[in-house]
Amino acid sequence: MPRFRELKTFDDFQRALKNKYGIGEGENYKPWLRVQDVPSQGSSAKIQGIKIDREHHTLSEGETSFLYLAEFRDSVVDIREQFPLLPIDLSIKIANTLDLRHPTIPDSKVLNVLTTDCLLTCYDKHKGVWYEAVSVKSKAEDLADKRTAEKLDIERIWWELLDVPFRVYVNTPENQTKSKNIQWFTAPVRHGETFSDSLLLSACELLHIGPMITEQTCSELATNFNLDGAQALSLLKTLFAKKIVDVKLDKPIPESGVFEVMRIAPFRTQQYAG
Repeated sequence: MPRFRELKTFDDFQRALKNKYGIGEGENYKPWLRVQDVPSQGSSAKIQGIKIDREHHTLSEGETSFLYLAEFRDSVVDIREQFPLLPIDLSIKIANTLDLRHPTIPDSKVLNVLTTDCLLTCYDKHKGVWYEAVSVKSKAEDLADKRTAEKLDIERIWWELLDVPFRVYVNTPENQTKSKNIQWFTAPVRHGETFSDSLLLSACELLHIGPMITEQTCSELATNFNLDGAQALSLLKTLFAKKIVDVKLDKPIPESGVFEVMRIAPFRTQQYAG
């Protein structure tokens, strides 16, 4: 796979499609734009998925924040980031109908392929399968920009024509706090650390509903199960990541050193419910 791809002409678009960028589902999906294809200001990231065993490519801090939150939702079963709105003829027709200027590539002035930041595939036993399209904005002020609003209109109507709900996610401080908590405690699972079901079940017995101190809890886990400090912390994080132990996400857990348990569900040792 080449490290860098140019997407400046229709030939480039055709080549990308031939190489299956923007196509597929689950592990087989390849985002239309990858981290290495876009000039970075240091806010892009490659994130190993838990539900889907592939790297997700996020191009901004806001996209990274949203990805962690989306993956942690019970109903989300697939995330396709940088999803291309193809065929391009449809977005051109929408722009013309709205009397808006279709986005172009700055260097070549060629009409550009629009992308949606995240396309979610969702499922539950009552509703079945449905899709949600999400555009990510770093702050609410971005929505006041006229050109941003025009592009969002094109994108929104594109999805409405497919009967897919479209919404805008704003990376508010509250969302950032929740996302960073999830990023912190899902790290061991993303890195392939595992613990036996019996250990996870036994660890639950040392926890209780309400506020708990992280350092003290890890010390008790280490003592009871003959673990070092790093292993004890990874065990605790795994309980949170697998939702065996549900914790409140609205306060920064790593910085405060305190977490609040809302529910303990040991039956979830047999599954990961994101």
